[in-house]
Amino acid sequence: MSTNMWITTNKISTVLFWFLAATSYVQEWTGFLSYLPLVALVVAAVHVLEVIFFWVSLKDNSNEPKKDALFIMIFGIFHLQRFMKKAD
Repeated sequence: MSTNMWITTNKISTVLFWFLAATSYVQEWTGFLSYLPLVALVVAAVHVLEVIFFWVSLKDNSNEPKKDALFIMIFGIFHLQRFMKKAD
């Protein structure tokens, strides 16, 4: 599987995760799935740190830094990787 296909698959999985976490929160699922909103908060906190890292270190590698910061907030490292490769 190519790198771009792998990243696209991961981005789709991330969107599915956010959807399930929001659904779990709204519908107040019980059992194991009731932890999804808490896990989503932890993931969101990590994504905030990734956005800060991008903004401080990699923003100059982007043509649209605000848009990329939003995508990093949603997709995290799966979107951030493209800038890290450019910085090498």
